[in-house]
Amino acid sequence: MANAYDDPGRTIDDLAPEEVDIEAIDAFHLGGTRYAASFELSDEDSEVVRSFLLMVDFGATLTYSVRMRIDKSILSHASLSPDHHVVLQLGRHVHDLTPGGDSVTTLQDGVLRRLWHLDAGHQYVYGDRSTAYAREGGAWERIEGYGNAVFRCIHGPRADMIHACGNRGVLARLEGRRWVPVDLPVQRNFHAIEVMPDGAIHVCGARGAAYAIVDDELTELQSQPWDYMGVLSFKGRRYWTDANYGISVQKGNVVEPLRELGQAFYMHASDEKLVISGWKEVFIFDGENWEGFEMGYDGNIFLRRLDMADYGG
Repeated sequence: MANAYDDPGRTIDDLAPEEVDIEAIDAFHLGGTRYAASFELSDEDSEVVRSFLLMVDFGATLTYSVRMRIDKSILSHASLSPDHHVVLQLGRHVHDLTPGGDSVTTLQDGVLRRLWHLDAGHQYVYGDRSTAYAREGGAWERIEGYGNAVFRCIHGPRADMIHACGNRGVLARLEGRRWVPVDLPVQRNFHAIEVMPDGAIHVCGARGAAYAIVDDELTELQSQPWDYMGVLSFKGRRYWTDANYGISVQKGNVVEPLRELGQAFYMHASDEKLVISGWKEVFIFDGENWEGFEMGYDGNIFLRRLDMADYGG
């Protein structure tokens, strides 16, 4: 049987709705009832793909507009402001979507997986074999490699405190355009990192990996045997997402289950909202109350409001 590689003209439109898988990628709170959310539609083999970046108004009624649509994979996106978005497309293509016009930059080499932004003046893309690029107010610049490290996450509260974590216990600090290793006595596969202004670091990963590094001392936190995918502080509490249960909250040195969302992955926070990408859902938390929306497909995409009673309510 021919597949997408044999027939380059095959698109999502050629599939029946029940053949289409939906994945939420990233979502950001833009202020008020406005959000930016990226999604991918694909067949079960991810050979036929269509990706969207949507501008969502999650008010009394749920409406959206399409900011970007491509028949390629969006790996990650970041909303630098309500009208400036950066999108990492499979193949090292970085799209800048601005009110003054859209542009795309193709980076030189490497396998890139994710995009992270500190602010409008500092963005980073990263992936396999320690490939990483930084853009700090100008053009994208290659960061010197760090062996065969697979970077899974980059984070820092300031440009001089950027750290990366990855597989096999990789932890490194960015100094200029090179990585300086931070030695750890563990070889766990890390998925996410949070660096606080006081220098405290928290990392999480596969099979219950959850650690705090404070004053150069590594402490293993009590956790569940889940694959933790994200760690982020919001309104004075630190939250941990995972692919098995949903979301947990840290209390002392214990990561306690909080709400059974099902699957929860990447988190992004504004001052008012913690926004979490699930399987095909976007979950929104204000510190007390939960709400959210999901994408559906019936030949056309649509959004619908979640009944949070179905998600641990």
